[in-house]
Amino acid sequence: MVLIGQTIQTYKGLECEHVIKFAKTLGIESGEINPQGVNLKNVNKIIETLDGMITTFHLPVAELDGFDFAYPEKQKEIDDIIKLLNDFGDKMNIILGVFHPVETHGDFDTLVNNLKQLKIPLVVENVYHISDEEFMELYKKFKEELGSQLKGWLFDVAHSYLLNGPDTYMDLLDKMPFDELEEIHLSDCMEGEDSHYAFGAGVLPVNKILKEIKDRGFRKIIVNEINAYPSIWSTVDSYKKVAKYFKKGLYIKVALRKLIMKPFIQSKLKNTGIK
Repeated sequence: MVLIGQTIQTYKGLECEHVIKFAKTLGIESGEINPQGVNLKNVNKIIETLDGMITTFHLPVAELDGFDFAYPEKQKEIDDIIKLLNDFGDKMNIILGVFHPVETHGDFDTLVNNLKQLKIPLVVENVYHISDEEFMELYKKFKEELGSQLKGWLFDVAHSYLLNGPDTYMDLLDKMPFDELEEIHLSDCMEGEDSHYAFGAGVLPVNKILKEIKDRGFRKIIVNEINAYPSIWSTVDSYKKVAKYFKKGLYIKVALRKLIMKPFIQSKLKNTGIK
């Protein structure tokens, strides 16, 4: 059965534990935790707030975090994340870790050596800096290096759209082994920009994408990798849309909770400037 998640990270002064609490209040069943705001000092607070929520973890991305696991000069920061995940991954209910191939800096060997130290299963994500053909070759190399630690691959639809354009962005699903596709990232985007917008705020035909994913029989992990733009409520509506396609009971649950809890939550947020 498909698991539907939402990106979890610090947002406009809200710590990760606050965002997790918000998500759980609205009935969101899973979260993909980003490194921002999660560390060895506050991990116990995160664990307490999760209270059993299943999670995935996105390893650092240079564009957002200033480094990734391929940066030799950031080994101290990398080691801290490795320790966090190895010591607390079970308590954080992490079932999968997500990483990017080497993009603009660092090297393959550093990336692989750091990934091998992790005790969680991993998936590698397609990125818009790397062609489909190069990604396919890299996937083979990661399988050789990581063995059973590499559970499969992740399809980021917006990344493929930015790389391949509006006519062929879904073709990677035919080029790569579909049975090894473990996770899909969904978000809307603008032309030439990895925007991470809520559905409808960009150019992607989201209904068409969801229908194709469902028609192909995908039933694993779908994560809305959305940065609460244009609002947190548009992000919730995007989550509802995915749930409506794949899990009607979850859709009804989140829709009802939004209807009931929105005034209360908005009153809590009134001094933050979050809408």
